[in-house]
Amino acid sequence: MKLNKKQLFGLIASVIVLIGMNFVPTTTLLTVAGRNTIGLLVVMLIMFVTEGLPLPITCILLPSFLVLFGCVSIGEAYSGFSNHLMFFVLASFGISTAITKVNLSRRMLIALMNAFGGSVKRLLLAFMICSAIVSSMVSNIATATAFIPLIIDFLNLYPNEADRKKTGAAFMIGLTIANMIGGMMTPAGSSLNLLIMAQLETMTGISITFTQWMAFGLPISLVFIPLSWLIVVKLNPIVEVDKEDVVNYLSNIKKPGKWSSKEKLVAILISIMFVLWILSSWVSFLHVTVITTIFVFLMMVPQVGVFSWEDYKQNVSWEAYFMLGSVMCMGNALVSSNASIWFAETLMPSTLDLPHTVILIIVALLIFVLLIPIPVAPALIGMLSAPLIVLAGTTGISPIVMMMVLGLCVSNCYLLPLDPVPLITYLTGYYKMGQLTKTAIPHQLILAILTALWLPFAAKLMGIL
Repeated sequence: MKLNKKQLFGLIASVIVLIGMNFVPTTTLLTVAGRNTIGLLVVMLIMFVTEGLPLPITCILLPSFLVLFGCVSIGEAYSGFSNHLMFFVLASFGISTAITKVNLSRRMLIALMNAFGGSVKRLLLAFMICSAIVSSMVSNIATATAFIPLIIDFLNLYPNEADRKKTGAAFMIGLTIANMIGGMMTPAGSSLNLLIMAQLETMTGISITFTQWMAFGLPISLVFIPLSWLIVVKLNPIVEVDKEDVVNYLSNIKKPGKWSSKEKLVAILISIMFVLWILSSWVSFLHVTVITTIFVFLMMVPQVGVFSWEDYKQNVSWEAYFMLGSVMCMGNALVSSNASIWFAETLMPSTLDLPHTVILIIVALLIFVLLIPIPVAPALIGMLSAPLIVLAGTTGISPIVMMMVLGLCVSNCYLLPLDPVPLITYLTGYYKMGQLTKTAIPHQLILAILTALWLPFAAKLMGIL
């Protein structure tokens, strides 16, 4: 395989870091183990961004390097892959497979389009609401991939290419942002949510329940979706068409027929599963991972289920699986080697004499800035989790609140089309990079304020401060 310049740079830079870290002096706080762990963290970030090696290979090698360079023991090095949430990640791909296999998402979208129909702007709102709802239980990438053809089909209403492209920019940008907002609603909405929960539990022993996550993320999403729609249509003007044309389009759109037995089965199983997810917050044996795994199994029972093992294999993102596992391994190593304490004391002030709201806004904005040079959200979570937990302790902020700020903000990576979801919509050719950046800036400022105001208040309401 021939390496491009970016990959070659990544490999050379990684080798330089691996050699150079041995010459960095140690202290009582920064031990050899801590120094080498930070060095491997830098290597991980370089390799993720440059893809010097295929991502799964980097992820598989990382735990071995943690042992080889004396960072942690072999048990701690591979601890990320032994976390039960890794099975939840695998099971979540089954949910995605089931929903995309039947007509549920299309049926929901058509119902919303008819409810909001009358203008193109309101149809965009219908698309954004529907994609956010689907994205709350299905991966953002799968949701975006499913909705793009529907948007392109609608844009064929425009006979003028310039009008079609102008309106398409608003729809593609709106779809991108709505997907990521929807992913904040539930723990199942994104693998990043699971990573945040795992990092918090591993580093502090504190668990976030399914309903607690929803209490944090759902209200923000519900407020953010209409605000997002207003921002998108304001900064990316839509060309309206005659109301009659919209009505004709809605009446002629190909609607799903009667509910098939498999579609009913998926709807029933997902509804029951969601209820059990909520009950898991109070009933200990109803563990989210156990529930999800069992229900995904029910969906693929031969002759009865919705999809086959072959269908499932085609929908599993092994890159996402290995990335999450390796990032959790790195996070555990940062804590075990005390590198996280050194990291926090070196890069962050030990005390900040500022109101908690201001501190949280600063943290949120820092995350958005760091997403530019490090557009790989799992890697950024691995890098920031331990330092932010230390910062939470020194400032008196709940580590739950601090990690939720990290989780909700790192999921909204759309300043540039570098994350897979904005990249998918960007490649449709309907908008330019600058249009996305212009639209993203007010979104991220608003999200920083919403998280800083709502999360501490929600934590007090739930009595977890």
